Amino acid sequence: MSRLVHSLIFIALFGFAACKKMDVAAPTPAPPVTPPPTPTYTYTSDKVQNLNVVYFIPNDVSVPVEYHKRLSEILLNTQDFFGKEMQRNGYGLKTFGLLKDDAKKRIKLIEIKGKLGKSAYPYSGGSGAVQTEIATYKSSNPSEFTSDHYLVIIPAYTYDANGEPGGPPFYGVGKTCFALDYADQDVKYLGAGGTLGTRATKWIGGMIHELGHGLNLPHNRQKAVSEKSLGMSLMWAGNSTWGISPTFLTAADCAVLNTNQVFNNDNKSYYAPVTASVQRITGEFNAAKNAIVIKGKFKSNAIVTDVVYFNDPNVNNEGTGVNKDYNAIAWTSKPISTDSFYIEMPIGDLVEKTDNIPYEFKLKLVHENGTVVETFYTYTFLGGLPVIDFSTRDEISKQGWSVKSFSSEETSGEGSTNGRASTLIDGDATTYWHSKWTGVSAVYPHEFVVDMGAVKTATGLSVVQRGGLSRAIKDAELLISNDGVGFTSLGSYVFGNVNGAQYFNFSAVKSFRYFKLVAKSAWDGLQFASLAEVGLY
Repeated sequence: MSRLVHSLIFIALFGFAACKKMDVAAPTPAPPVTPPPTPTYTYTSDKVQNLNVVYFIPNDVSVPVEYHKRLSEILLNTQDFFGKEMQRNGYGLKTFGLLKDDAKKRIKLIEIKGKLGKSAYPYSGGSGAVQTEIATYKSSNPSEFTSDHYLVIIPAYTYDANGEPGGPPFYGVGKTCFALDYADQDVKYLGAGGTLGTRATKWIGGMIHELGHGLNLPHNRQKAVSEKSLGMSLMWAGNSTWGISPTFLTAADCAVLNTNQVFNNDNKSYYAPVTASVQRITGEFNAAKNAIVIKGKFKSNAIVTDVVYFNDPNVNNEGTGVNKDYNAIAWTSKPISTDSFYIEMPIGDLVEKTDNIPYEFKLKLVHENGTVVETFYTYTFLGGLPVIDFSTRDEISKQGWSVKSFSSEETSGEGSTNGRASTLIDGDATTYWHSKWTGVSAVYPHEFVVDMGAVKTATGLSVVQRGGLSRAIKDAELLISNDGVGFTSLGSYVFGNVNGAQYFNFSAVKSFRYFKLVAKSAWDGLQFASLAEVGLY
């Protein structure tokens, strides 16, 4: 083939290729992507004061998807549950307030970005740091908060190999409770079984249980017989049945919620201190009724709406008080007139009836402003029957009494009222004397002398340990005198490490003007002593 032919072929091919390239149309630009509009919500409530729901996000934690939708559905469901339980217990369809957009099914979340990483807000001890930042945010945004009650939800910090979340605080602290969030925490998984269903019950049920604490509820369980058909009490182990089997609020729960700030439609002041006390109480086991019968009188400067009676067994010496009261069983009654109470508690509804198991009996006066005042007593079982020995004695009036002397008192470290020896005879079991602990601490033995102003005749000694049993006295000796100089011992006593009045009978009736109490040891084994009240009967 000649060079001319080669050239013509090359030109023809090159020319064809060049023409094809020039014929290709320029690509059409893609239309600009318009981000979806940010949803807007109109939040309203029929209440002035509502639950503050805070979503707190440490600065190194990712936010799980659709958290607003999922948490809204959880809390709207919970609001409905509380309302129905209140109605079942006779308080009407009454529930906690939430700012929400009913049409779009969303609740108001107060979103706060943490200043620090998750290590600053650990499960143990991290709640205080979170609360401090919430308080700082609130000072700049006061209108976002409408009540004293907080549910604080924090995204999970960690996930184990099976996807189980963990990390942030998850418990109640006063009127604030903490819970966590994770991507599959969704009401659609409740009762679905499998890993996601089990996990949803655990964490959603746990959130609602802690919310109960944030709404002033203590632990208590269902009655053995009369509430058996209702399922599991939320404030016992109802978090483990949430969404799977029936879970309910006890009558005691609802009596407390009825006067809760966020359950009512007013703007009045809640939780102000009240002065209230049990003036007289009589307790007995009535064999014919197979019930513990409690009756008595109270005094209060505020309206009492309900009287609640908690029976908390100290099983296996687990102790009493917060987180040791899961097995408490409670009853409620309405006040009789404005100052009396009466209740029959069938022992068939008590679970623990083993001999010598001590019961802490808590009588609670629920006030119209939400304040609850507790008075503590103790009893036990013997032969399967309750032994009640806390009925009020007719105590000698303390009018004209004075504290003549004392080994020490705390005048600065316990506030403006507590710590002083004078509180021992003020008739108020909520105040207390404390041995000196600021500066150079006083050590055992501690003592004080009471002058009754005149010779009195008595058959026994009454004492009330400091509420909560902090620095409770164990061993003590009582001495009496007519001149305040020479004292005669009436013997030694072991004060119970229990709340409420304790009574110690003398071997014979005694007449005297002065009495000296010498405290010799404490239940905690330390050098400090404290006592709320001392008296005679």
